[in-house]
Amino acid sequence: MFMCMKKLFAIVMAVTVTAGLCGCTKQETVVTPEPAVTEEAAAEVTEEVTPEVTEAPEKEESKEDEDPIKVGVNMIVNGDFSNGTENWGTYISHGGQAEFTEKDGQAEVKITKDGSEDYAVQIFYDGFRLDQNGVYEFSFDLDSSIARNMEARLQQNGGSYHAYCGNYFDVEPGMNHYSWEFTMEDETDVAPRLCLNMGKTKGGTTYGEHTIIFDNVSVVLKDDSNIVRTEVEDVSKNVNLNQVGFLPNARKTAVVRSEGIDQTFTLVDASGKEVYNGKLTGPVDAEAADEKVYQADFSDFTTEGVYTMKVSNGDESYPFTIGKDVYDDLLKDTLLMLTRQRCGIEINEELGGAAAHPVCHTGKAKIYGTNEYKDVTGGWHDAGDYGRYVVAGVTAAEDLLLAYRDYPDIWSADDLGIPESGNGVPDILDEAKYELDWLLKMQDEKTGGVYHKVTCLEFPGFVMPQEETDELVLSPISNTATGDFAAIMAQASTVYADIDPAFSKKALEASKKAYAYLEEHKSATSFKNPPEIVTGEYPDGQFTDEMYWAAVELYKITGEEKYRTYIDDILNMYIIHGFGWDKMGSYGNIAYMSLDADKQDPELLKKMTDEINNTAAEYLANCKADGYMVDLGGSYNWGSNLSVCAFARQMLLASKNGNTDAYKQAAFDQVSYILGQNATSYCFVTGYGSAYAKNAHHRPSIATESVIPGMVIGGPNGNLEDPYAKSTMDGVPPAKCYADNSQSYSTNEVTIYWNSPFVYLLSAYLNDNK
Repeated sequence: MFMCMKKLFAIVMAVTVTAGLCGCTKQETVVTPEPAVTEEAAAEVTEEVTPEVTEAPEKEESKEDEDPIKVGVNMIVNGDFSNGTENWGTYISHGGQAEFTEKDGQAEVKITKDGSEDYAVQIFYDGFRLDQNGVYEFSFDLDSSIARNMEARLQQNGGSYHAYCGNYFDVEPGMNHYSWEFTMEDETDVAPRLCLNMGKTKGGTTYGEHTIIFDNVSVVLKDDSNIVRTEVEDVSKNVNLNQVGFLPNARKTAVVRSEGIDQTFTLVDASGKEVYNGKLTGPVDAEAADEKVYQADFSDFTTEGVYTMKVSNGDESYPFTIGKDVYDDLLKDTLLMLTRQRCGIEINEELGGAAAHPVCHTGKAKIYGTNEYKDVTGGWHDAGDYGRYVVAGVTAAEDLLLAYRDYPDIWSADDLGIPESGNGVPDILDEAKYELDWLLKMQDEKTGGVYHKVTCLEFPGFVMPQEETDELVLSPISNTATGDFAAIMAQASTVYADIDPAFSKKALEASKKAYAYLEEHKSATSFKNPPEIVTGEYPDGQFTDEMYWAAVELYKITGEEKYRTYIDDILNMYIIHGFGWDKMGSYGNIAYMSLDADKQDPELLKKMTDEINNTAAEYLANCKADGYMVDLGGSYNWGSNLSVCAFARQMLLASKNGNTDAYKQAAFDQVSYILGQNATSYCFVTGYGSAYAKNAHHRPSIATESVIPGMVIGGPNGNLEDPYAKSTMDGVPPAKCYADNSQSYSTNEVTIYWNSPFVYLLSAYLNDNK
């Protein structure tokens, strides 16, 4: 897939320009309200502090400095607004309404409604750092058209949104200077946020329309004599390979970026004994990592055991295992990730570990724009939040159905520990059906259209799912959700025909009804969030791919000519590719290639296979040209690990048409990339390998401070699309733009449809090497 931003937040992201030192005295809270409603909101309320108030001095030019730990330097770039509102952002929520502009060299906030929370109107700045034990001054000039109370804070930008320095203070008409001096007693934070909260006060007072002007915002390090300079853990190795390990007869490779070495490598066992010697090939460009690397191939070594690879200068890899059962737990946990994301049921300790929780989200959801309510319990929580989204859920469920269809021997187990285990049905089908049952509830019984998602109006704080208690809202029907629904329900009617005949019949009827809705609403525009809703949007301006897939699935079952006509019309225009929520064409192509021969058009089938082969050939060329053997072609976007799996699947699809060995080899190299053979040295599956993501942007993980195994995280994103990434990775090569930090939602979040394609890819790998 693409990859594009999964979530659209109701904010304007601040641009990181420089990193600085800032901090404040850790203060006890006297009121504990609900935490932040999104990844960007502030939520902790701190004690009221009377600031030092003086007449505002004459405006001074802001000063920039390249040294982020220099005493006396203002770290707030454009704190004087000489460049308009550049580097500043707004967060408007909970009924707040405001306009943020620059006027006459000052920031002006025209507040129409102050909302129901202090942070309902928030102006923020990202792009500095706070070092432990540093002494700082936080100051600004501010004028309000009315007397009121507000809050200024320097806070953690994620997690609990803990305030390092949080101050409620009274303001009045007239430009005054406000300043606080404080010591940063918390651990160093390299990407905090500065916030001015102008919503309802902590006492509940609302103010109506008024204007606030502020200027000369400054955070200055006054004393660095006791600073504790902590650094982010460096897990990087110069010898990188699949940290989970290899099946005895599978391809085994590594990538070496060491300097000053001869082109040899050795494998040593747990006792330190050399057991294998080999030659490195290269150097090969790894352009996206800004490296030249060597490659090792030790596929002919098949002896089971635990080993480490070493090169001549002493650099070595993380340990890895060669064994027949090396992937057993990984395969299970990547599927159980979806079980652990279930909504509406209890997740017990045996299954959920530290993230176990009672039943959640059992109330009916309000249909947006009406006073009607609908039962939509069940399904999977989508990602790091607790929303349930049709297009994402269909993608994940379809991957499971295809994994079972294509590799039934890999997924015959009925004892993986899900609630339905032991019922005589393969657990992977039970897991998919849990989502399918929820999807049926998302259909509007009257029209056949499918509601796009069910969420609260805003994201919850970093709490457990049962603690998200705001009203659930069904967002409006969308054609993309309806098309996906029609496709997977048609397929499900076949998959479950013998397992659950009643469900099978219901699914087919629902599919036909959804398709009829699409026929009547072809002019519908892309889904957009209603104004009050700021949860994940999943916008997709094109539903042709979803409708094409649905038509193929329904034609396969019914043979009705209207579906054939639509299929032929689409394929005569173009072939659609894609394995992702906004590009579903490859699912339709797979369905078309599985049709009986008398239902296929030979010319269109050839056109399709030629296009599949040509696309796969591009990915294969990328793999051969890249030092890390990855298929991305240098494009590291949000959710790059989905792209890795999607491109691998395209090569697997092409392998059925010829050039089998080359395509499969390149596709299976992507398994090694995900599991550690990459420029970051991380295994991108939580709980596996030696260096894995321990701080995923995932609410149950954050709330319980635990690592839930088996979650595939998003991976490197060279676009730096969150404040933490902007603050810490400016200038870093795209292939290395990854941070194991819960604040970095653009590189370290998880989601069901990043796990599901890896489940499919790993299934193919295991089936081919069994």
